[in-house]
Amino acid sequence: MVPKESKYGGHGLTIIITPSFELVTYAIFKDFLGLFNASNNGLSTNHLLAIELDTVVSPEFQDIDDNHVGIDVNNLESIESATAAYFSDQDGKNISMDLESGDSMHLWTDYDDTEKLLNVTLAPTSIPKPNRPLLSTHIDLSPILLESMYIGFSAATGVVTGDHYILGWSFNKSGQSQSLDVSKLPPLPRQGKTKEKTRLLIMILVIAVMLVLITISGAAYVLRRKKFEEIREDWEREYGPQRFTYKNLYRATKGFLDKELLGAGGFGKVYRGILPSSNVKIAVKKEIGLAKLCNHGSNPQTTHVAGTVGYLAPELTRTGRATTCTDVFAFGAFILEVACGRRPIEPELLPEEVILVDWVFECWRKRAILDASDPRLDGDYVEEEMELVLKLGLLCSHSMPASRPSMRQVMQFLDGNVDLPELPHDSACFGYFTREVSEIYLSIPSSFGRGSAPSFPTTDSILKSGH
Repeated sequence: MVPKESKYGGHGLTIIITPSFELVTYAIFKDFLGLFNASNNGLSTNHLLAIELDTVVSPEFQDIDDNHVGIDVNNLESIESATAAYFSDQDGKNISMDLESGDSMHLWTDYDDTEKLLNVTLAPTSIPKPNRPLLSTHIDLSPILLESMYIGFSAATGVVTGDHYILGWSFNKSGQSQSLDVSKLPPLPRQGKTKEKTRLLIMILVIAVMLVLITISGAAYVLRRKKFEEIREDWEREYGPQRFTYKNLYRATKGFLDKELLGAGGFGKVYRGILPSSNVKIAVKKEIGLAKLCNHGSNPQTTHVAGTVGYLAPELTRTGRATTCTDVFAFGAFILEVACGRRPIEPELLPEEVILVDWVFECWRKRAILDASDPRLDGDYVEEEMELVLKLGLLCSHSMPASRPSMRQVMQFLDGNVDLPELPHDSACFGYFTREVSEIYLSIPSSFGRGSAPSFPTTDSILKSGH
């Protein structure tokens, strides 16, 4: 215990055994040491045992002096107390101790259940446990201690304050408790520091924290810029970058005004524009995923399907509910279209080639997946890369949404950071439509040629067919 301003400090410190935290919750500070209040002090129902280190005389509790150790049972009037001291085995006598000296000290509390004997021993931490205790009293603790009890500490201050430190403690309810290694205990905080030193320390800490925050913020800014830095392709190094910021495209299309609209499909709109820097005419496709286009909160009975036939996932044609999984399916159809040089569905082809994903799967099953590649490429491609794209297109076209990869995984596959998993050998795992939806599509007039594909806008749902 260390006083704050003068040689006088707080009221004291106690080690308590109590059946409930509720008792000390309503306790009073000052003379009550944070244990009781005026209404419950002395009640046998408290079931509380405390060893008090008291540094203020409280006449109402029969304190012997302002520097004593006492044993309290359900009451702040100690059943036995003594002035703080320790027995010197060398000198054969008690030596006084000042509880508020600021020096670290040891307190031992031992109870012999056989002899019903409670001993309390006090000594500086620099000497071993004395052979003779400071307090020793015969008491039966069985009526006081219940089956379930808590052990802890309580301290109190009043008008004059002080600091109470517990550097370490050990407890055993059945036998000798573990001895504390004093050399491993933390030291007491240094006392007597001036206010100027305290202010200086606070200023140094504030400046240090600010420097750390500035360093972290700068590092985060650099890492963020590096993370989102554009990656230049090989062809851009030869011909120069051909990229435009969204801001420039927004200005070129006058904010994507409807009057600048050239056309629209199931997956985006195409706008005309003029680059302000070079007055070059451009066409800009503003593409979004169906998961963002459609209203997820809509009633499934009234939801309309939006998109181009061949890019619609099987579950989308049944439920009309767009998700990120349906976007992955559309991406799979897109990369197969690019790699194979044809639309996802072309009714004028041979029956086995009408649905692109079925044809690619059949080529893979025959161990000739490269036969599905665009014949106009005339084999001028890296076979491993073409095979990866075709297999990835199949994986994204899986009929089960949960079996499709996420777009993050797709990028990992394309970058070569993760190996592509094996494709299932069951042809039923891949496909665009149920039988009913396929019949609907095949009934569409053949005026939709190879260069275009029919679309279902949000106002013309294929669910209206009753399937």
